[in-house]
Amino acid sequence: MKQKPEEKRMAPERFTGKNLKDVRYEDLMKLNRKQLMALFAGLDAPSMSEMRGEYRAALLDSGHIINRFLARMYLHFTWGDWQHKAFEPLGETRGHGYNTFITTQSKLYENFFLAFLMKLANIVISLFRLNNPQRMARIMLNKTSMVSSVFDGRLSFQLSYRDYNTFFTSTMTDEVRKVNDRLFLGIGRLTITLGRFNPMPFVLIGPPDPWVGPDIPYPRE
Repeated sequence: MKQKPEEKRMAPERFTGKNLKDVRYEDLMKLNRKQLMALFAGLDAPSMSEMRGEYRAALLDSGHIINRFLARMYLHFTWGDWQHKAFEPLGETRGHGYNTFITTQSKLYENFFLAFLMKLANIVISLFRLNNPQRMARIMLNKTSMVSSVFDGRLSFQLSYRDYNTFFTSTMTDEVRKVNDRLFLGIGRLTITLGRFNPMPFVLIGPPDPWVGPDIPYPRE
């Protein structure tokens, strides 16, 4: 979904009726996908150095009902309930990160298809267990960098999943821009669901928790 020229740099205050410093998560939840994309075009990218730690994450309006179904399947059912996106800068222009999920599985596979099958098996097994303890899984690694946005050509903080993940997570790319010091607007896209023509907005909420690191260490970088 590419913005019309007149929408590219609209004043962000137009969408919430507030100064950016006063915008809260609840304000973004009231916006539809078209409004969120227009707001994104009016924001600036955060610096690499300020994106550090585990930020609470939540989906925003993704438009079509099929997108909402895929998001629930992808971010809540298969691995567990999505909790955070985490970042660690490795320099001025690059870094890395991961996602966190609440799960009852003792081992969580990053491959989507295997994780989906294990989730179904775990549901069956849980029927015969009285206690299903939850834990935080830190998986789904990514590389972060500063890039020109595919949506409007302006600078964005990007998360690329290509190098660390299998299909179809490997087709995912996120862009993030700063609303204020405690709120960031992200736009996710999957190549297999039409990429930039079918954006899926999300929000990151600070202040962040400390960086912990992924369950499986990064390959040598």
